[in-house]
Amino acid sequence: MKVTASKLKDFFSNPGAYGSVLLYGNDYSRISHYSQKIINLLTCKEEFSVLRTEFSHASKEPEQLFVDLSTVPMFHQKSLVILTDAKDSLSPDLRTAVDNLNPCHCYVIVQAKELSSTSSLRTYYNNHVMYAAIACYKEDNINNIVAEFLAENQVTYNTETFALLCNLLQTSNACIQPELEKLLLYLGTKRNLSIEDLQESFAADFDPALDDICVAIADGNLKSFNRAADALLQNKIAAVLIIRSSIKYFMTLEYLLRKVRSGCDINTAVKSVQPPIFFRLVAQLKKHVSTVPYQMVQLILRRLHEAEVQCKLSDSSQESMFRYLMYSLILSIQQIRR
Repeated sequence: MKVTASKLKDFFSNPGAYGSVLLYGNDYSRISHYSQKIINLLTCKEEFSVLRTEFSHASKEPEQLFVDLSTVPMFHQKSLVILTDAKDSLSPDLRTAVDNLNPCHCYVIVQAKELSSTSSLRTYYNNHVMYAAIACYKEDNINNIVAEFLAENQVTYNTETFALLCNLLQTSNACIQPELEKLLLYLGTKRNLSIEDLQESFAADFDPALDDICVAIADGNLKSFNRAADALLQNKIAAVLIIRSSIKYFMTLEYLLRKVRSGCDINTAVKSVQPPIFFRLVAQLKKHVSTVPYQMVQLILRRLHEAEVQCKLSDSSQESMFRYLMYSLILSIQQIRR
C-alpha cells in the first residue's frame, strides 16, 4: 500500500505491523534515514538478526531468500532482511519468496533508487494489502523529519533558524540523520539552536568562496575562479564538495529560468523554490536569470556532473583533475560568450 506523507506518522507508530516496506526515490539521504528509524523502532523491543544483501543477488538465488524469510531464527527472536539497490523488475520467484515471508518471524526492507511507473516491484508494493511503499524524493519537504528529531532531543529554535536548517539539509548530499546527530554533538548540553550554531556546524556550506565559484563559472572568469578555488582548497574543502555545491546552485538557476521562460514573474519564481533559497543568494540568482542563457546553464550542469564522476574515479590527484575540468568548462563558457 502507498504510504503518503500524511500517513507517515501512522506508519512509524508501528512499522512492524506492515511486515515489509519498499523505500524508493532519488533521495538516498531520506531512504537511509527512514531505514535506520525503522531498524531502531523494531530492535528497541525485540532482538533481530540483520541480513543485508543486494537485490540482484537475491534475484539470482530466490530459493535462499525464501529460506531466510520463512525460517524461524535459531539464535534470535526475528530476522531483519535488507535488500539494497533494488531494480524495477520483481521476478516471479522473488515475488513468491516475499509473498511467503512470515511476519511473525521476519521483516523486510527493500531499498531502491528511481523506479519507473511501470515497475513490477513498485506496483507489487503499492497494491499489497499489508506491505508498505514509501516514495523518497529530494523535492519532498523534510520539515517533519527535522522537527521530530529536534523535539525528541528537546532542542528549541526560532522560525528563521529552523528554515535555514531545513534548507541546508535539503540541499545537502549527506544523510540527514548523521548531519542532525553531528549538530546535536556540536550543541553539547545547550538546547537552544541559533543561526550561529548552524554557521559553525555547517561551516563549509556557509563559505562565501562557494558562492564566488558559482559566479566565476557563470561569468567565465578564470581569475576569479582561481582565487575562490584556492581559498576553498586551502580550507580543506574537497573538490567533489565544491562541485556538488555548484551543481545545487545551477540546478536552482535552471529551475528559475524555466519558470521565467514559461511567463512567471522572477519574484514569484524565487518564492516558489522549495526549500527556500538562502537569502544571501537571491540577488545573485536574479542577476544570473537575466544574464546567463538557459542553454549555457544546461551545458554547465552537464559538465559539472561529468566532473564530479571523473573526480571520484580519478587515480591521480583529485585537486588536479578538478582544476583541469573546471578550466576546460570556463574556457568553453568564454568561447560561447564571445
